[in-house]
Amino acid sequence: MFGCLGVSYRTATSGVRDRVTLAPSAACEFRTRLAERGIRQSVVLSTCNRCEVFYWCADSEDGPAEARRLFSETFADVPLDGALAVRTGDDALAYLFRIAAGLESMILGEYQILGQVKEAHAASLKSGHAGRELDRILRDAVTCAKQVKTELDIGAVPPSVCQAGMKHVNRIAGIAGKRVFVIGSGRTGTLAAKLAKRFGAASIAVCNRSPERTRKLVEEVGATAVDYAARYAKIAESDIVVSATASPHVVVRADLLSLGHPVVFLDLASPRDIEPSVAESPQVTLVSVDTIGELAAGDRQERERLTTRGMDIVSTFVAETQRWLQDSVCISPRPTVKEL
Repeated sequence: MFGCLGVSYRTATSGVRDRVTLAPSAACEFRTRLAERGIRQSVVLSTCNRCEVFYWCADSEDGPAEARRLFSETFADVPLDGALAVRTGDDALAYLFRIAAGLESMILGEYQILGQVKEAHAASLKSGHAGRELDRILRDAVTCAKQVKTELDIGAVPPSVCQAGMKHVNRIAGIAGKRVFVIGSGRTGTLAAKLAKRFGAASIAVCNRSPERTRKLVEEVGATAVDYAARYAKIAESDIVVSATASPHVVVRADLLSLGHPVVFLDLASPRDIEPSVAESPQVTLVSVDTIGELAAGDRQERERLTTRGMDIVSTFVAETQRWLQDSVCISPRPTVKEL
């Protein structure tokens, strides 16, 4: 049986999502604990907009209950009532395929999610938690996503939350000629720095806890490296601050800021990098992932059109994957969906 459970921006507030997240090491531990409970194949997808577990198990009755139990235990201090969604069978398959294709993203058709699915798949393979069935399902999801992106006309839709956020900052503040400071040099931070350069920033500074990552980004965009401990001093010198780290804690605190001029903050992290109370300062404009989502939801008619076209492709792939699984082992023909 294939199934999934977790929270996403559709079911949980940002306050809940900030607390329901699994870093790579924690995700590996979660998969190991699932295996100890009989669910030996699983993958964890934890991003700024979702934290969801996808799994395959032979026992169609105990699997979903064990997965839900472990998820609830892991986040026992978080109010999950109404936020935790559980899916099984065809519905879980279709949901994963839609996620990989960007049809479940806050920004319709965003491309970063496909890379995140691939990374999650690779992590499960490396730790021995993706066997024959789950490996096939994830590969089919990636193939489906590529076909959806090829056939759908998404030219007018921003391809990632980061790009949508940077475009919004450019609209409200104008990046050209501004001093931009990027905290975090992972995939999102790197993209933010490159976009800042493309928009004509006067200067770009970057910092990260990992000097090696910072050095690589400095070379790519011609930026200046800043020591992580000196980030507050650099913020005070900047016009635009973009934060996109994988830190489980806040990296920009309101009580440590000292600003003498207006600064726009763009928080692209989950959990949040920037303390929300930062926005209480009259010098600050704070743009968060939720703000971007509200802006992206504007063109509902276009979203519905593209989603309908994409679902036709997803349905075809789900049917093909299900046939393969049925030839391999028996899966539940009638999926269930519950909002808990």
